[in-house]
Amino acid sequence: MKTCSYCGAEYPDDIAACPIDQTPLADGSAAPAADSPPVPEPPRAEYEFAPLTAEQRQQDLVTLVRCATLVAADMVASRLRAAGIEAFIPDENLMQSIGFNLNTFGYVRVQVAPEDYETARSVISEC
Repeated sequence: MKTCSYCGAEYPDDIAACPIDQTPLADGSAAPAADSPPVPEPPRAEYEFAPLTAEQRQQDLVTLVRCATLVAADMVASRLRAAGIEAFIPDENLMQSIGFNLNTFGYVRVQVAPEDYETARSVISEC
């Protein structure tokens, strides 16, 4: 029996390559090939953070980031909530109603309390 070094499937000795992934087959007794091909990392989202002014520090909520879609904003808010930071998406209902018209309304904001801004910024920068 021959074994595919990529997917681990076994085939009879007369098969030369794995029909699933086209990897050349090795004898079952031979050591498997070194490593599977490297999987590229997904691109990281880059956010622009503006420093808070003294006036903004007096507000209840400040905008941390603006995301292109409601899904992206929800991912950011979820990461923040997992880190123990309360996050609010003020444009959520609007984008659920009229999400097809994103260019009219701009981007979806994710807001946090001013005292959590720096911590939230570091949490989002790490992702």
